[in-house]
Amino acid sequence: MAIDENFLMSKIMELNTAIAQIGGKIDGFLQSQSGMQAEINGLKSRVGAVETDIVVIKSGWSTIRNRILGGSAVVSAAIGLFLTFGWPLLQKKLGL
Repeated sequence: MAIDENFLMSKIMELNTAIAQIGGKIDGFLQSQSGMQAEINGLKSRVGAVETDIVVIKSGWSTIRNRILGGSAVVSAAIGLFLTFGWPLLQKKLGL
C-alpha cells in the first residue's frame, strides 16, 4: 500500500490550522478572563470604599444620636427641676 504524501501533508496542514484556531480561541478566552478579573478587582476596591464610608457614617450617626440623647436628658432634667422648684416660686411671685 502506497503512502500518498500530498494527502498526508494536507491533513497535517489541516491539523496545524485547527490547532492554531484552538490556540487563538484559548488566548481570547484567557484575555477575557484577565479583563473580567480586572473588573472584579475594581469592584472589590469600590465595595471596600463603600464599606469604609458606611463605617464613617455609622460612627457619625452614633455621635449625633448620643448628643441628641444627652441634650434631651439635660433638657428633661431642667424641666423637671423647674416644675419641682421653679414653678411654685413663680406661682407665689405672680400670685397664680
